[in-house]
Amino acid sequence: MVLRIFPISLLAVMALGACGKAPPPVAAAMRPRPVRVQAVSLTPHEDAATYSGTVQARVLATLAFRVGGKVAVRPVDVGDQVTAGQVLARLDPNDLRLSLETAGHVVRAAQADAANAQAEFGRYQRLGRNSPAFVAAEFDRRQAALDGTAARLAQAARQFSLARDQLDYADLRADAAGVITALPVEAGQVVAAGQPVAALAHTAETEVAVDVPENRLPDIRAATDITIALWSAPDHPLHGRLREVGALADQASRTFMVKVTVADPPAAGIGLGTTASVRFAHPAGDPVALLPGTAVVDRQGNPAVWVFDPARQRATLRTVRVGTWRGDGQASVSDGLSQGDLVITAGASMLDASLPVTAWTGPTR
Repeated sequence: MVLRIFPISLLAVMALGACGKAPPPVAAAMRPRPVRVQAVSLTPHEDAATYSGTVQARVLATLAFRVGGKVAVRPVDVGDQVTAGQVLARLDPNDLRLSLETAGHVVRAAQADAANAQAEFGRYQRLGRNSPAFVAAEFDRRQAALDGTAARLAQAARQFSLARDQLDYADLRADAAGVITALPVEAGQVVAAGQPVAALAHTAETEVAVDVPENRLPDIRAATDITIALWSAPDHPLHGRLREVGALADQASRTFMVKVTVADPPAAGIGLGTTASVRFAHPAGDPVALLPGTAVVDRQGNPAVWVFDPARQRATLRTVRVGTWRGDGQASVSDGLSQGDLVITAGASMLDASLPVTAWTGPTR
């Protein structure tokens, strides 16, 4: 018997033929892969940054009595709107009134001493220096007595004015219109001069304080349009004005506090302590293209995008320059693209220059 040895490939073909199946083609044409594309639209670039902050009064004054005593009444409460000159608290005026009466008696006694010294000096002066009864030393003594009584009268008058002012200080009044934010004392409590009695937030000027990273401070200073949106009323934006940029960074967050004054507060006022967002915008510059961040891939350390060519059904990787990465997930491309270019926005990281692709026209899930 003669054994014939057949190649393995021939055996495979014979086996398939026995099964009634044709062998697979050596190379099959690849079907184009559908991709999502977006047409480039170059628009004027407007760099803007938004930060959240807290509404606060520009002036928050801590008010206190200038004299000590017992608090008799406190006619206001926390949250009350007050006007300039309104009484916030009052001390018991009895002791201060007695001090004023005592000062008045001292003034009258000083006036009597001064009048008596003036009369004695006048009589001795009329003697004349040629009179045998005139003694120069006595003349000098009477002159000194007159000057002393005049000084004591002036001192008594100043003490009387001080006692009168202290009686007025028994009423603690608001120095400006505002809202009461704290009242650390109650009626009947004895307080010392200078002890905090009330905290008054002036409502004449309201501002929003935000924390800004140090690398964004130049953009904040260069902003030409500042808009404030209250979280309680986002549909009613307000105009803002940059008032202060902090000179010292926070030790924990390394951010700088920036204060923006509300230029046009609403008629009903803004609630202190509420949250607001501040948008700092810059003037329009060179045209840029806004693309989803998923469209940008890395090409040897540089950002790039895939540009779709419908005629060739191929995508070409093109290096671009990204100006800013926006908080909404989009990238601002400032160079490398032209108006109308079709940029692949989904699956860009899985493409290859030799892979045929076609634009996806179906629904977006």
